[in-house]
Amino acid sequence: MSGTVFLILSLGPLALVLGMIAAQRANAVDDAYTGEVTDRWVSSSTGTYGTTTRCMIRIRTDEDRELAVAVDGRTYNALGVGDRVVKTPGTRWPVRSQ
Repeated sequence: MSGTVFLILSLGPLALVLGMIAAQRANAVDDAYTGEVTDRWVSSSTGTYGTTTRCMIRIRTDEDRELAVAVDGRTYNALGVGDRVVKTPGTRWPVRSQ
């Protein structure tokens, strides 16, 4: 009996954290905005599994919000400072507006 209680108490917080991460990612995919790229940078860190590189862009939306968005390498190379971008619901990353 105490083993079951211990298992529930130890896995409960993990399930809660994983649920919060999943909800945050779902909201990011459903987000929609238009704006302009104001900055871009690449950061690297070395950890247990080797070097990890993150490509980031900063966007000022037309609603005057500042967003720092992690993007893939292809999106990072396609967008430059000053580019107008649009992010539609259901897409993962913003694209250059036409």
